[in-house]
Amino acid sequence: MPMFGEKATIPAKKRIVFLGDSITDDGTYISYLDAYFRLRKPEVELELINLGVSSETASGLSEPAHPFPRPCVFDRLNRALAETEPEWVVVCYGMNDGIYYPLSEERFEAYKAGMRRLLRTIRAAGAKAIAVTPPPFDPGALDRAAERLRPANAAEFSYDTPYEDYEAVLKTYADWVLELDESRADGVASIHEPMLAWIREAREKDPEYRTGDGIHPNRQGHWVIAKSLLAELFGVKPESEPGYVDDPEGASAAYPLVWERHRLLSAAWKEHVGHTNIWKAEGALPLAEAKAQAAELEARIRAAAESRPEERFV
Repeated sequence: MPMFGEKATIPAKKRIVFLGDSITDDGTYISYLDAYFRLRKPEVELELINLGVSSETASGLSEPAHPFPRPCVFDRLNRALAETEPEWVVVCYGMNDGIYYPLSEERFEAYKAGMRRLLRTIRAAGAKAIAVTPPPFDPGALDRAAERLRPANAAEFSYDTPYEDYEAVLKTYADWVLELDESRADGVASIHEPMLAWIREAREKDPEYRTGDGIHPNRQGHWVIAKSLLAELFGVKPESEPGYVDDPEGASAAYPLVWERHRLLSAAWKEHVGHTNIWKAEGALPLAEAKAQAAELEARIRAAAESRPEERFV
């Protein structure tokens, strides 16, 4: 894909929308991308809009045991594109799309059809469509795994009682994403394999290491995602992990403000566009008000970055 890898470059200015499920909704990896450019490349004007929605799918599927029908990106896609007018759209789905069941051709086809439609709609709106692989499922991080994981012949599965080898399902989905060519997407990026490598390395050092909750990665996992996207989308390969990954409050003067700004705008944008998750972003401000507060935070971020130039990791 010409946008990525060795040919990837940092644009001087770009509006980039992120669509995805709860991992994107959390937004930590997007805040790391934002912090990198604000601290290391302050002359770059990248607007990163997080439109992740918890529980969402591209497939339109929902397991019977889910407490409410899973939202689907197509419930809001046209409005999201019209309201944000993005130049790039980065999409990361798959974790929920297999609905935590063993691999089946029917569910796999629903994921593929949903992703193709999603990428096609984005391109028709005039934006570049960038497909990211789903992250891995890590049963070793699941609380009470012995009682919650289900064998392939179980009657029912869910996010709370997933198939014991659900990682194999996500690996199949990830491999398919990486096979998308220029006729389907403007670029693809892998976070699946880098995160698997991180999990293996962490467990070699500490067999009890918790990478998150099995589905949602911890802060270090979000850094792996951010680092992978920095390399694939922008040709940037940071040599070290920033201190605020381990210590978000104490290691950085600027990062807590970047995070505050990110969550402020993410909640406002998500509710402005609308979605079908029954849970709404708590305390979300009207978009115009959120943008005004974000502008104030922007000035504080610049001042904080200037006061701590050592934060500009490479």
